[in-house]
Amino acid sequence: MIKTNKSESIAANINIGVVGGAISACAIAILLHRAGANVKIFERSKGNLEDRGVGLTMKISTLNEAIKRDLIDADMPCVPVWQRTFGRKHTSKAAYSTPWNDYWKQPIAFHANHWGVLYRSLRKRVPDNIYQAGSEVTHLRENDDQTVSIRIKNKNWQTFDLVICADGYESLGRKTLYPKSEISGAKYFLWRGMIDESTLPIPSMYESCIPFFGYPYGHGFVYYVPSPKYGAEVGKRRVNWAFHETIANKNIPGITPDDKGFVRKGLAPGEASLEQAAYCHKIAQKYFPTYFSDVVTATKQPFIQPVRDWNVPSYVRGRICLMGDGATLSRPHIGGGAGKAIDDAIALANSFEKHKDLDVALSHWNDERCAAGTEVWEMGRTLGYHLVESTPDWDSMDSKSMDTWWKNIMKDRKWFWVDEVVDWHPTENARSCSKLC
Repeated sequence: MIKTNKSESIAANINIGVVGGAISACAIAILLHRAGANVKIFERSKGNLEDRGVGLTMKISTLNEAIKRDLIDADMPCVPVWQRTFGRKHTSKAAYSTPWNDYWKQPIAFHANHWGVLYRSLRKRVPDNIYQAGSEVTHLRENDDQTVSIRIKNKNWQTFDLVICADGYESLGRKTLYPKSEISGAKYFLWRGMIDESTLPIPSMYESCIPFFGYPYGHGFVYYVPSPKYGAEVGKRRVNWAFHETIANKNIPGITPDDKGFVRKGLAPGEASLEQAAYCHKIAQKYFPTYFSDVVTATKQPFIQPVRDWNVPSYVRGRICLMGDGATLSRPHIGGGAGKAIDDAIALANSFEKHKDLDVALSHWNDERCAAGTEVWEMGRTLGYHLVESTPDWDSMDSKSMDTWWKNIMKDRKWFWVDEVVDWHPTENARSCSKLC
Protein backbone atom coordinates (compact mmCIF):
# COMPACT_ATOMS: atom_id res chain seq x y z
CA MET A 1 0.00 0.00 0.00
CA ILE A 2 1.49 3.31 -1.07
CA LYS A 3 0.98 6.12 1.43
CA THR A 4 2.69 9.40 2.14
CA ASN A 5 2.96 11.86 4.99
CA LYS A 6 0.67 14.87 5.35
CA SER A 7 3.14 17.32 3.82
CA GLU A 8 3.44 15.88 0.32
CA SER A 9 1.36 14.55 -2.55
CA ILE A 10 0.77 10.83 -2.87
CA ALA A 11 2.55 11.19 -6.23
CA ALA A 12 5.89 11.96 -4.58
CA ASN A 13 8.56 9.46 -5.61
CA ILE A 14 6.24 6.87 -7.14
CA ASN A 15 6.95 5.52 -10.62
CA ILE A 16 4.26 6.31 -13.16
CA GLY A 17 4.08 5.20 -16.78
CA VAL A 18 1.83 7.15 -19.15
CA VAL A 19 0.74 5.39 -22.33
CA GLY A 20 0.06 7.94 -25.05
CA GLY A 21 1.57 11.35 -25.64
CA ALA A 22 -1.24 13.72 -26.62
CA ILE A 23 -3.49 16.13 -24.67
CA SER A 24 -4.41 14.20 -21.52
CA ALA A 25 -1.04 12.43 -21.40
CA CYS A 26 0.88 15.71 -21.41
CA ALA A 27 -1.47 17.31 -18.88
CA ILE A 28 -1.24 14.51 -16.31
CA ALA A 29 2.51 14.06 -16.84
CA ILE A 30 3.13 17.76 -16.15
CA LEU A 31 1.03 17.75 -12.99
CA LEU A 32 2.41 14.53 -11.51
CA HIS A 33 6.00 15.31 -12.46
CA ARG A 34 5.71 18.60 -10.59
CA ALA A 35 4.22 16.73 -7.63
CA GLY A 36 7.38 14.64 -7.39
CA ALA A 37 6.49 11.50 -9.32
CA ASN A 38 8.96 9.72 -11.59
CA VAL A 39 7.01 9.92 -14.84
CA LYS A 40 7.67 8.43 -18.25
CA ILE A 41 5.51 9.05 -21.31
CA PHE A 42 5.40 6.44 -24.08
CA GLU A 43 4.09 7.84 -27.38
CA ARG A 44 4.00 5.43 -30.31
CA SER A 45 4.32 8.08 -33.03
CA LYS A 46 7.70 9.38 -34.09
CA GLY A 47 6.19 12.34 -35.92
CA ASN A 48 5.20 15.83 -34.84
CA LEU A 49 1.78 15.64 -33.20
CA GLU A 50 1.29 19.40 -33.62
CA ASP A 51 0.42 18.76 -37.26
CA ARG A 52 -2.58 16.62 -36.30
CA GLY A 53 -6.14 17.51 -35.44
CA VAL A 54 -8.53 20.22 -36.48
CA GLY A 55 -10.85 22.65 -34.72
CA LEU A 56 -12.20 22.04 -31.25
CA THR A 57 -14.29 23.82 -28.64
CA MET A 58 -13.17 24.32 -25.05
CA LYS A 59 -14.82 25.13 -21.73
CA ILE A 60 -13.65 28.55 -20.63
CA SER A 61 -13.49 27.38 -17.02
CA THR A 62 -11.18 24.50 -18.03
CA LEU A 63 -8.89 26.86 -19.93
CA ASN A 64 -8.74 29.21 -16.95
CA GLU A 65 -7.86 26.36 -14.60
CA ALA A 66 -5.22 25.11 -17.04
CA ILE A 67 -3.68 28.60 -17.13
CA LYS A 68 -3.81 28.83 -13.34
CA ARG A 69 -1.87 25.58 -13.10
CA ASP A 70 0.58 26.62 -15.83
CA LEU A 71 -0.46 23.81 -18.14
CA ILE A 72 -0.93 26.20 -21.07
CA ASP A 73 0.17 29.72 -21.96
CA ALA A 74 -1.95 32.56 -20.62
CA ASP A 75 -1.88 34.09 -24.10
CA MET A 76 -2.51 30.85 -25.99
CA PRO A 77 -4.51 31.94 -29.05
CA CYS A 78 -8.19 31.06 -29.17
CA VAL A 79 -11.37 32.51 -30.66
CA PRO A 80 -14.26 33.37 -28.29
CA VAL A 81 -17.68 32.20 -29.50
CA TRP A 82 -20.76 33.77 -27.91
CA GLN A 83 -23.71 32.78 -30.08
CA ARG A 84 -25.08 29.84 -32.03
CA THR A 85 -27.44 30.58 -34.91
CA PHE A 86 -29.57 28.28 -37.01
CA GLY A 87 -29.98 29.46 -40.57
CA ARG A 88 -31.20 28.38 -43.99
CA LYS A 89 -31.23 29.66 -47.54
CA HIS A 90 -33.32 32.70 -48.33
CA THR A 91 -36.50 31.65 -50.09
CA SER A 92 -36.43 34.24 -52.87
CA LYS A 93 -33.93 36.16 -54.98
CA ALA A 94 -34.78 39.48 -53.36
CA ALA A 95 -32.00 41.59 -51.85
CA TYR A 96 -31.27 40.69 -48.25
CA SER A 97 -29.08 42.27 -45.61
CA THR A 98 -27.92 38.86 -44.35
CA PRO A 99 -26.22 36.03 -46.26
CA TRP A 100 -28.83 33.52 -45.04
CA ASN A 101 -32.07 33.47 -43.07
CA ASP A 102 -31.49 33.07 -39.32
CA TYR A 103 -34.52 31.60 -37.60
CA TRP A 104 -33.00 30.99 -34.14
CA LYS A 105 -30.26 32.58 -32.06
CA GLN A 106 -28.90 31.16 -28.81
CA PRO A 107 -26.35 32.60 -26.37
CA ILE A 108 -23.47 30.18 -25.81
CA ALA A 109 -20.00 30.49 -24.33
CA PHE A 110 -16.88 28.60 -25.37
CA HIS A 111 -13.48 29.29 -26.85
CA ALA A 112 -12.55 27.73 -30.16
CA ASN A 113 -9.09 26.35 -30.57
CA HIS A 114 -6.94 24.24 -32.84
CA TRP A 115 -5.81 20.84 -31.57
CA GLY A 116 -2.23 21.47 -32.61
CA VAL A 117 -2.10 24.86 -30.84
CA LEU A 118 -3.38 23.33 -27.58
CA TYR A 119 -1.02 20.38 -27.82
CA ARG A 120 1.99 22.60 -28.48
CA SER A 121 1.28 24.68 -25.38
CA LEU A 122 1.07 21.54 -23.23
CA ARG A 123 3.96 19.66 -24.80
CA LYS A 124 6.57 22.36 -24.23
CA ARG A 125 6.01 21.97 -20.47
CA VAL A 126 6.83 18.27 -20.55
CA PRO A 127 10.56 17.67 -20.00
CA ASP A 128 12.02 16.04 -23.09
CA ASN A 129 13.79 13.40 -21.01
CA ILE A 130 10.46 11.90 -19.85
CA TYR A 131 8.74 12.00 -23.27
CA GLN A 132 9.70 8.93 -25.29
CA ALA A 133 8.44 9.27 -28.85
CA GLY A 134 8.42 6.22 -31.12
CA SER A 135 7.70 3.95 -28.15
CA GLU A 136 4.69 1.78 -28.90
CA VAL A 137 3.34 -0.04 -25.86
CA THR A 138 2.17 -3.48 -26.96
CA HIS A 139 1.30 -5.21 -23.67
CA LEU A 140 0.16 -4.41 -20.14
CA ARG A 141 0.61 -6.88 -17.27
CA GLU A 142 -0.81 -6.58 -13.76
CA ASN A 143 1.55 -8.09 -11.20
CA ASP A 144 0.86 -9.84 -7.88
CA ASP A 145 2.55 -7.00 -5.93
CA GLN A 146 0.07 -4.45 -7.40
CA THR A 147 2.62 -3.02 -9.81
CA VAL A 148 1.98 -2.89 -13.55
CA SER A 149 4.47 -3.81 -16.25
CA ILE A 150 4.41 -2.55 -19.80
CA ARG A 151 6.26 -3.80 -22.83
CA ILE A 152 7.51 -1.48 -25.53
CA LYS A 153 7.62 -2.94 -29.04
CA ASN A 154 10.96 -4.71 -29.61
CA LYS A 155 12.11 -3.81 -26.08
CA ASN A 156 12.06 -5.23 -22.57
CA TRP A 157 9.36 -4.92 -19.92
CA GLN A 158 9.30 -1.91 -17.58
CA THR A 159 7.48 -1.90 -14.24
CA PHE A 160 5.58 0.98 -12.58
CA ASP A 161 3.58 1.65 -9.45
CA LEU A 162 0.84 3.12 -11.62
CA VAL A 163 0.12 3.10 -15.35
CA ILE A 164 -2.14 5.75 -16.87
CA CYS A 165 -3.51 4.91 -20.31
CA ALA A 166 -4.17 8.18 -22.09
CA ASP A 167 -3.89 6.61 -25.50
CA GLY A 168 -7.01 7.73 -27.33
CA TYR A 169 -9.74 5.83 -29.11
CA GLU A 170 -7.50 2.82 -29.88
CA SER A 171 -6.55 2.57 -26.21
CA LEU A 172 -4.54 -0.49 -25.26
CA GLY A 173 -5.65 0.09 -21.69
CA ARG A 174 -9.32 -0.11 -22.61
CA LYS A 175 -8.72 -3.25 -24.66
CA THR A 176 -6.80 -4.80 -21.76
CA LEU A 177 -9.34 -3.98 -19.06
CA TYR A 178 -12.39 -4.54 -21.25
CA PRO A 179 -11.39 -7.00 -24.00
CA LYS A 180 -15.01 -7.70 -24.93
CA SER A 181 -16.02 -4.04 -25.12
CA GLU A 182 -17.32 -2.92 -28.48
CA ILE A 183 -16.82 0.48 -30.02
CA SER A 184 -20.25 1.76 -30.93
CA GLY A 185 -20.75 3.31 -34.32
CA ALA A 186 -23.38 5.50 -35.93
CA LYS A 187 -25.34 5.48 -39.14
CA TYR A 188 -23.92 8.84 -40.05
CA PHE A 189 -20.52 10.52 -40.34
CA LEU A 190 -18.93 13.96 -40.72
CA TRP A 191 -17.49 15.62 -43.74
CA ARG A 192 -14.83 18.02 -42.41
CA GLY A 193 -12.29 20.52 -43.58
CA MET A 194 -10.48 23.81 -42.99
CA ILE A 195 -9.44 26.69 -45.21
CA ASP A 196 -7.57 29.93 -44.58
CA GLU A 197 -9.66 32.90 -43.47
CA SER A 198 -8.15 34.96 -46.27
CA THR A 199 -9.74 32.61 -48.82
CA LEU A 200 -13.34 33.03 -47.62
CA PRO A 201 -13.78 34.93 -44.36
CA ILE A 202 -16.93 34.28 -42.37
CA PRO A 203 -19.36 37.20 -42.81
CA SER A 204 -18.44 39.85 -40.24
CA MET A 205 -21.81 39.75 -38.45
CA TYR A 206 -20.98 36.14 -37.49
CA GLU A 207 -17.48 36.93 -36.23
CA SER A 208 -18.16 35.50 -32.76
CA CYS A 209 -20.80 32.96 -33.78
CA ILE A 210 -21.04 29.34 -34.79
CA PRO A 211 -23.72 29.25 -37.51
CA PHE A 212 -25.61 25.96 -37.87
CA PHE A 213 -27.45 24.94 -41.04
CA GLY A 214 -30.02 22.15 -40.91
CA TYR A 215 -30.67 19.97 -43.93
CA PRO A 216 -32.48 16.64 -44.51
CA TYR A 217 -29.48 14.51 -43.48
CA GLY A 218 -28.38 16.37 -40.36
CA HIS A 219 -26.71 19.76 -40.10
CA GLY A 220 -23.54 21.68 -40.87
CA PHE A 221 -21.63 24.38 -39.01
CA VAL A 222 -18.70 26.74 -39.42
CA TYR A 223 -16.53 28.77 -37.06
CA TYR A 224 -13.09 30.33 -36.74
CA VAL A 225 -10.18 28.59 -35.04
CA PRO A 226 -6.62 29.87 -34.54
CA SER A 227 -3.97 29.13 -37.11
CA PRO A 228 -1.06 27.03 -35.79
CA LYS A 229 1.25 29.51 -37.49
CA TYR A 230 -0.46 32.89 -37.03
CA GLY A 231 -2.64 32.34 -33.97
CA ALA A 232 -5.94 34.23 -33.71
CA GLU A 233 -4.82 37.27 -35.74
CA VAL A 234 -7.79 38.56 -37.70
CA GLY A 235 -7.38 37.74 -41.37
CA LYS A 236 -5.04 34.84 -40.66
CA ARG A 237 -7.27 32.43 -38.74
CA ARG A 238 -8.62 29.16 -40.09
CA VAL A 239 -12.23 28.54 -41.09
CA ASN A 240 -13.26 25.19 -39.60
CA TRP A 241 -16.34 23.51 -41.05
CA ALA A 242 -18.20 20.22 -40.89
CA PHE A 243 -21.50 18.69 -41.85
CA HIS A 244 -23.07 15.40 -40.84
CA GLU A 245 -24.55 13.00 -43.35
CA THR A 246 -26.68 9.92 -42.77
CA ILE A 247 -25.69 6.84 -44.75
CA ALA A 248 -28.98 4.95 -45.25
CA ASN A 249 -30.18 4.34 -48.81
CA LYS A 250 -27.29 6.21 -50.37
CA ASN A 251 -24.46 5.45 -52.72
CA ILE A 252 -21.59 7.53 -51.35
CA PRO A 253 -18.34 6.93 -53.25
CA GLY A 254 -16.01 4.68 -51.28
CA ILE A 255 -18.12 4.75 -48.10
CA THR A 256 -19.69 1.40 -47.26
CA PRO A 257 -21.49 0.76 -43.98
CA ASP A 258 -20.96 -2.45 -42.03
CA ASP A 259 -23.66 -5.09 -41.50
CA LYS A 260 -25.20 -2.91 -38.76
CA GLY A 261 -25.36 0.12 -41.01
CA PHE A 262 -22.52 1.89 -39.16
CA VAL A 263 -19.80 3.90 -40.87
CA ARG A 264 -16.56 2.55 -39.44
CA LYS A 265 -13.89 3.79 -41.83
CA GLY A 266 -13.00 7.44 -42.34
CA LEU A 267 -10.84 9.39 -44.74
CA ALA A 268 -7.75 11.14 -43.46
CA PRO A 269 -6.86 14.59 -44.86
CA GLY A 270 -5.43 14.09 -48.32
CA GLU A 271 -7.05 10.68 -48.90
CA ALA A 272 -10.27 11.75 -50.63
CA SER A 273 -10.53 10.81 -54.29
CA LEU A 274 -11.68 13.34 -56.87
CA GLU A 275 -15.03 11.52 -56.97
CA GLN A 276 -15.45 11.72 -53.19
CA ALA A 277 -14.52 15.41 -53.05
CA ALA A 278 -16.94 16.14 -55.90
CA TYR A 279 -19.73 14.31 -54.07
CA CYS A 280 -19.11 16.32 -50.88
CA HIS A 281 -19.08 19.59 -52.82
CA LYS A 282 -22.31 18.67 -54.65
CA ILE A 283 -24.18 17.95 -51.38
CA ALA A 284 -23.08 21.30 -49.95
CA GLN A 285 -24.10 23.20 -53.08
CA LYS A 286 -27.51 21.54 -53.16
CA TYR A 287 -28.57 22.03 -49.56
CA PHE A 288 -26.66 24.82 -47.83
CA PRO A 289 -26.53 28.62 -48.09
CA THR A 290 -24.05 29.98 -50.60
CA TYR A 291 -21.33 30.99 -48.16
CA PHE A 292 -21.19 27.61 -46.47
CA SER A 293 -21.29 25.71 -49.76
CA ASP A 294 -18.51 27.95 -51.11
CA VAL A 295 -16.34 27.15 -48.06
CA VAL A 296 -16.89 23.42 -48.57
CA THR A 297 -16.18 23.67 -52.29
CA ALA A 298 -12.99 25.67 -51.62
CA THR A 299 -11.74 22.70 -49.59
CA LYS A 300 -10.08 20.59 -52.24
CA GLN A 301 -9.46 17.69 -49.87
CA PRO A 302 -12.36 17.28 -47.42
CA PHE A 303 -12.01 14.34 -45.08
CA ILE A 304 -14.38 12.01 -43.27
CA GLN A 305 -14.66 11.48 -39.51
CA PRO A 306 -16.63 8.37 -38.54
CA VAL A 307 -18.80 8.77 -35.46
CA ARG A 308 -17.77 6.43 -32.66
CA ASP A 309 -18.49 6.36 -28.97
CA TRP A 310 -18.04 4.28 -25.84
CA ASN A 311 -18.06 4.65 -22.10
CA VAL A 312 -16.31 2.16 -19.84
CA PRO A 313 -17.94 1.20 -16.51
CA SER A 314 -14.82 2.07 -14.51
CA TYR A 315 -11.77 4.19 -15.22
CA VAL A 316 -9.62 2.24 -12.75
CA ARG A 317 -8.66 -1.37 -12.17
CA GLY A 318 -5.94 -1.96 -9.66
CA ARG A 319 -3.11 0.32 -10.68
CA ILE A 320 -4.23 0.91 -14.26
CA CYS A 321 -6.16 4.10 -15.08
CA LEU A 322 -7.95 5.06 -18.26
CA MET A 323 -8.11 8.74 -19.16
CA GLY A 324 -9.47 11.00 -21.90
CA ASP A 325 -10.85 9.29 -25.01
CA GLY A 326 -9.43 5.99 -23.81
CA ALA A 327 -12.08 5.99 -21.06
CA THR A 328 -15.01 7.86 -22.60
CA LEU A 329 -15.44 8.91 -26.19
CA SER A 330 -18.58 10.94 -26.80
CA ARG A 331 -20.10 11.73 -30.15
CA PRO A 332 -18.63 14.90 -31.63
CA HIS A 333 -21.76 17.01 -31.05
CA ILE A 334 -20.49 17.65 -27.50
CA GLY A 335 -17.33 19.31 -28.85
CA GLY A 336 -15.49 18.83 -25.57
CA GLY A 337 -13.14 15.85 -25.86
CA ALA A 338 -9.93 17.81 -25.33
CA GLY A 339 -11.43 19.74 -22.44
CA LYS A 340 -12.64 16.57 -20.76
CA ALA A 341 -9.16 15.08 -21.13
CA ILE A 342 -7.66 18.06 -19.29
CA ASP A 343 -10.42 17.88 -16.67
CA ASP A 344 -9.59 14.19 -16.13
CA ALA A 345 -5.93 15.06 -15.54
CA ILE A 346 -6.62 17.96 -13.20
CA ALA A 347 -9.10 15.87 -11.20
CA LEU A 348 -6.55 13.08 -10.75
CA ALA A 349 -3.91 15.53 -9.57
CA ASN A 350 -6.44 17.01 -7.15
CA SER A 351 -7.26 13.58 -5.78
CA PHE A 352 -3.58 12.85 -5.29
CA GLU A 353 -3.23 16.09 -3.32
CA LYS A 354 -6.32 15.47 -1.19
CA HIS A 355 -5.87 11.80 -0.29
CA LYS A 356 -2.77 10.23 1.22
CA ASP A 357 -3.39 6.67 0.08
CA LEU A 358 -3.00 5.83 -3.61
CA ASP A 359 -5.90 3.39 -3.79
CA VAL A 360 -8.21 5.83 -1.99
CA ALA A 361 -7.14 8.63 -4.32
CA LEU A 362 -7.79 6.47 -7.39
CA SER A 363 -11.18 5.36 -6.06
CA HIS A 364 -12.40 8.92 -5.45
CA TRP A 365 -11.13 10.06 -8.84
CA ASN A 366 -12.82 7.10 -10.51
CA ASP A 367 -16.18 7.93 -8.94
CA GLU A 368 -15.97 11.56 -10.02
CA ARG A 369 -14.77 11.08 -13.56
CA CYS A 370 -16.92 8.02 -14.37
CA ALA A 371 -19.98 10.10 -13.54
CA ALA A 372 -18.72 12.97 -15.70
CA GLY A 373 -17.91 10.59 -18.55
CA THR A 374 -21.34 8.98 -18.47
CA GLU A 375 -22.96 12.40 -18.56
CA VAL A 376 -21.13 13.56 -21.69
CA TRP A 377 -21.51 10.17 -23.38
CA GLU A 378 -25.28 10.24 -22.89
CA MET A 379 -25.48 13.87 -23.97
CA GLY A 380 -23.55 13.11 -27.15
CA ARG A 381 -26.05 10.43 -28.08
CA THR A 382 -28.98 12.70 -27.29
CA LEU A 383 -27.64 15.50 -29.49
CA GLY A 384 -26.83 13.04 -32.26
CA TYR A 385 -30.36 11.73 -32.26
CA HIS A 386 -32.03 15.14 -32.40
CA LEU A 387 -29.52 16.93 -34.64
CA VAL A 388 -28.89 14.15 -37.18
CA GLU A 389 -30.89 10.94 -36.81
CA SER A 390 -34.34 12.39 -36.07
CA THR A 391 -34.27 16.05 -37.00
CA PRO A 392 -37.27 18.35 -37.17
CA ASP A 393 -38.34 19.76 -40.50
CA TRP A 394 -35.77 22.55 -40.40
CA ASP A 395 -37.56 24.55 -43.10
CA SER A 396 -40.70 24.80 -40.98
CA MET A 397 -38.97 25.85 -37.76
CA ASP A 398 -39.10 29.36 -36.32
CA SER A 399 -37.77 30.92 -33.14
CA LYS A 400 -40.66 29.78 -30.97
CA SER A 401 -40.67 26.18 -32.19
CA MET A 402 -36.89 26.03 -31.85
CA ASP A 403 -37.13 27.21 -28.24
CA THR A 404 -39.60 24.41 -27.50
CA TRP A 405 -37.55 21.83 -29.40
CA TRP A 406 -34.37 22.72 -27.54
CA LYS A 407 -36.08 22.81 -24.14
CA ASN A 408 -37.45 19.32 -24.73
CA ILE A 409 -33.99 18.06 -25.66
CA MET A 410 -32.12 19.54 -22.74
CA LYS A 411 -34.55 19.07 -19.85
CA ASP A 412 -32.15 18.82 -16.88
CA ARG A 413 -29.11 17.82 -18.97
CA LYS A 414 -25.82 19.68 -18.85
CA TRP A 415 -23.75 20.98 -21.79
CA PHE A 416 -20.93 23.45 -21.35
CA TRP A 417 -21.81 25.50 -24.43
CA VAL A 418 -24.91 26.74 -22.61
CA ASP A 419 -23.98 26.09 -18.97
CA GLU A 420 -21.08 28.53 -19.03
CA VAL A 421 -23.12 31.45 -20.38
CA VAL A 422 -24.07 32.59 -16.88
CA ASP A 423 -20.42 32.98 -15.85
CA TRP A 424 -18.60 33.93 -19.02
CA HIS A 425 -20.82 35.47 -21.68
CA PRO A 426 -19.92 39.18 -22.12
CA THR A 427 -23.55 40.34 -22.36
CA GLU A 428 -25.68 37.46 -21.05
CA ASN A 429 -23.64 36.58 -17.96
CA ALA A 430 -24.41 37.11 -14.31
CA ARG A 431 -21.06 38.74 -13.66
CA SER A 432 -18.49 40.64 -15.71
CA CYS A 433 -16.58 38.51 -18.19
CA SER A 434 -12.92 37.83 -17.52
CA LYS A 435 -11.63 37.75 -21.05
CA LEU A 436 -9.21 34.91 -21.61
CA CYS A 437 -8.08 35.47 -25.19
